[in-house]
Amino acid sequence: MRAAVVRFAASSLVLLLVLMLAIVILADRIATQEALRDARARGSNIGNLIAAPLVNAKIRGRVPGTSDELTRAMRNRMGDGSVIHVKIWNMDGDVLWSDENELVGRRFTLPKDVRALFGTEEVTAEVSDLIEADNGAERRSGELLEVYSGARDADRVPMVFEAYFSTDSMRNDERAIIYGLLPMVIAALLLFQVAVLPMAMSLARRVERGIAERTSWMRHALLASDLERRRIAQDLHDGVIQDLAGICYAMPGLEAQLAGASAAPAAQAMSRRVSQILRRDVAALRLMITDIYPPDLEGQGFAAAVQDLGRIAGERGLQVQVDLAPHLAAPVDTARLAYRVVREGLRNVAKHAQATSVKVEIREDSERIVVSVSDNGRGLPDGPVAQGHLGLRLLEDTIGDFGGRMTVRSAPGGGVVLEASFPMRLVRS
Repeated sequence: MRAAVVRFAASSLVLLLVLMLAIVILADRIATQEALRDARARGSNIGNLIAAPLVNAKIRGRVPGTSDELTRAMRNRMGDGSVIHVKIWNMDGDVLWSDENELVGRRFTLPKDVRALFGTEEVTAEVSDLIEADNGAERRSGELLEVYSGARDADRVPMVFEAYFSTDSMRNDERAIIYGLLPMVIAALLLFQVAVLPMAMSLARRVERGIAERTSWMRHALLASDLERRRIAQDLHDGVIQDLAGICYAMPGLEAQLAGASAAPAAQAMSRRVSQILRRDVAALRLMITDIYPPDLEGQGFAAAVQDLGRIAGERGLQVQVDLAPHLAAPVDTARLAYRVVREGLRNVAKHAQATSVKVEIREDSERIVVSVSDNGRGLPDGPVAQGHLGLRLLEDTIGDFGGRMTVRSAPGGGVVLEASFPMRLVRS
């Protein structure tokens, strides 16, 4: 439950940070749009109502002393610091008037959108990047709002009025929006967390109880399976195997009696054949007991049991290499499942692979145990891998029940790789 609550709190914190970032971006856009709208209105008013009526043929002809009234009017507008710089352009790209005297009379190439304003009363505004050739002085002023307004001078000749406004009011509006919205959003999110946290904790407790119940069921299933395997192994050992072993011990006497009684050769041969079959079946049953209930798999017993599986497979003509990670400390339940994977893998190699060598590898990887059995046999058959392999299907289902995964795939150099990966701790206390 603690982990679930921590995840909930962490996700809420991430959401809060995302909302804060969204508010900052939204505030910047709103403030910028409002500042540009205001700059367009102010630029149009100054250009059309104040500057344009004071521009005439003498100013266009740069007659000395004719621009004094225009200069006083523009200086008055720039006096409060809201208007930083002003330029007035003619259609040829000449600067008719500017607060920067060195620009007056110079010609520049106007952008296409500015040239389109001549003969109109349209206005454009933007947060200027100040990259044009005539922006040398403006660059020293930092970030500015740039406004171009189309107008007609006193002689009805088209001109363009250019003004640069401070962005201080825009940034003040941006901060006002942030300081106004951010506390409300944070408070709303905190209230939401307070309201939802009890529900989240309740759900976490239910999940925790479900996990605990599942753990208990899995533990009981493991214990029941282990107990049933032990009972079957004990019944086989104490019942059928003991009876068959007794018959095996009696068979030599029966053979001697048949020989002394001059029994027919066929009867003597049959007696020897029965004796061989009984000895073979007793050995097979003892091996089956080991399969049903393997030896002690705790501690070093696990490695010894896996080595025994390799030795038994070697007796069937396979060259077996066992690569077991040193100091691998697997819980006994995990060791049993790993042992079962190795046993099933070696059994399938011996029956189906037509292989000469097989490698068994068991290692730990990020709190999971990985068991692989690879051979150099004929490879995967056509059709589903598990078809006809009941043991593989049962093993795959068991591993899946414990949160693991089993795959059967072709090996790069030929043959088949059976690999199973499952948690190091199958059942958590």
